[in-house]
Formats: sequence, structure tokens, C-alpha cells
Amino acid sequence: MSDLLFRPLEAGESDLFHRYGALPASGVGARALSFEKLDYRPEWVWVALRGDEVVARAGFWGPPGSRHPFSLDWFDPGSGPDRIEVGAELLRAAYAALVTPGYTAPSGARPDYHLFLPSDWRERPDAFADASDRIAAAEKAGLRQSVERLNLRWIPEYGLPPRSTRLTFTPVLDEETMVDLLARIAEGSLDHWDQRNLAEKGARATALETVAEVAAMPGGRGRWRLARDASGALVGIVMPTRNSRTATIGYVGVDPVHRGHGYADDLATEAMHIFVAEGELEVNDNTDVGNAPMAASFARIGYRITGRRLILV
Repeated sequence: MSDLLFRPLEAGESDLFHRYGALPASGVGARALSFEKLDYRPEWVWVALRGDEVVARAGFWGPPGSRHPFSLDWFDPGSGPDRIEVGAELLRAAYAALVTPGYTAPSGARPDYHLFLPSDWRERPDAFADASDRIAAAEKAGLRQSVERLNLRWIPEYGLPPRSTRLTFTPVLDEETMVDLLARIAEGSLDHWDQRNLAEKGARATALETVAEVAAMPGGRGRWRLARDASGALVGIVMPTRNSRTATIGYVGVDPVHRGHGYADDLATEAMHIFVAEGELEVNDNTDVGNAPMAASFARIGYRITGRRLILV
């Protein structure tokens, strides 16, 4: 590795990043937006140079105004026989520089790695090989596989399901009612992050963290809704919002005592109606592969799978 130089870009050096070449034809790592539109900061984008040749690259991302990158979501380890070692060394250098003593981000003690994948990546030899290279390099650098998620999209052309007639939705006005409900939902959640936070911090802390994270998104709190059935019992909550680029359901959950009745469909559909009324042209969401009930709910109300995302931490 003595012939390699690992360094971040300087302002105006985006051409250096592109000198690496194109993304794999398999679709591994492909994004809906271009590198330029994803707004990477030069100091968070790293390259491995062998002379003038860019042999590996890594892009870390954080929302506008963040002090630290939240995630690694663009990583190409190269194609040479030493690509795993080169990719791993690039990540070690980048993480060492970016994860300073004051590092903070929602994902934990360092940026997690989001590997964007075709939905059938395990069945296609080309995609499996390209994904395996990136996973091997990341693991050699010290990351470990955490969870795989389905990326989902809905647009009005797919059809808007009718609004629920069995639930009544009201704005979230009572903070304590909301937190208590979220704590109960976390206790039986199939979501990987809920399970992890529950084990580490307990139900109430998990609920408070959910509120803080969704409230920090650009969409604010104005669309959040509590749902009650005909008897007035609190059934669940949906938190429609926006991230930096698109509408998204920040959180949706059903109280464990009311599960098994398909209420997740009603909750997510309410969010879709709110988005359509506000003129949103598309909604992008995701759910864990292991959360089969939520994946089935999204499918029933018209969402389509656009790919998968493997997260390493």
C-alpha cells in the first residue's frame, strides 16, 4: 500500500472523483440522483490514488448544517486484484479523519455504510460479486452487517387507496400521550433500530429518540396524526414528513393491543392523502426486510420496491 495516497477532495475537485469511472453495470451502488445533486461536501469525499489514477473512492454524506457526516453511501473499492485491501485501507483512512472525539450522528459512534442494491442482487452473479467486494472491504475495515432494508416508492399514478372509514385521525397535541404510545409500540416492534434502541436504552428513551429524530427532519411536526377507533381507543400513530429531498413517512406504528387488524394500511394511507393534498409528487420510504407485516402493508396500498439497502455499522 506504500504506493497509494488516501486523501479527501479539495473544493473544485469533483472531476477527480469521476476519474474513477462509471458505477458497475450491475446497478450496485446506483442512486436515483447524480453525485452533484446529492450535495456531497468535498472534505467528506475520499479517493485512493496510485499516481494519477483513482483506484477507489468513498463519499460520506450529512444533511445541510450537520457538523459531521451521518453515513457512507457511495463506495467503490476498485477492480484490481488488491481491491479489497485498497478499499479497506481507504475506509480506515477516511474514518480515522472524520470520526473525531466530538463526533455525533443519529447512526451512532461513526457513520454507517449504506450499500444501495438492486432488489434481486443475490440472484444475479454480477450484482452479487460487486456487492460482495464492497461488503468484504467494509468488513475488513471493521464494519459489520447490521440490517437489510427494502427501498419503496409511491407516486399518484400508482393509485391512491381510499381513506380509512374505521379510524379517526387528529393532530398530535399531547406530547405525553404520543410518547407513551411510541413506548408501547417499541416494545413489540419488528424494526431493527427500535429493537436495538430498546435493548440499549429502554422503551421510553426509544420513544423520545423517535420523536427527536422525526421532528428534526425538514417536514416538521404539523402532519403528525394519532388514530383512534370507533370506541375512542388510541390505535396508532403516523408521522408524515419530508427529508431533504422528498416526502416520507417518518414513522408509523400500531399499539400492540390493536395489531392484527391491518391498521398499518390505514395509517400509511392517511399519510399518502396528506401528501397528495399538499401536492407532493412522490413518496419514498423503506422498511426492514425482516419486518414482513410492514412490507406487506406497503405493497397492499400501492408502494413499489425500487431496490434494497444493506446497512453496515
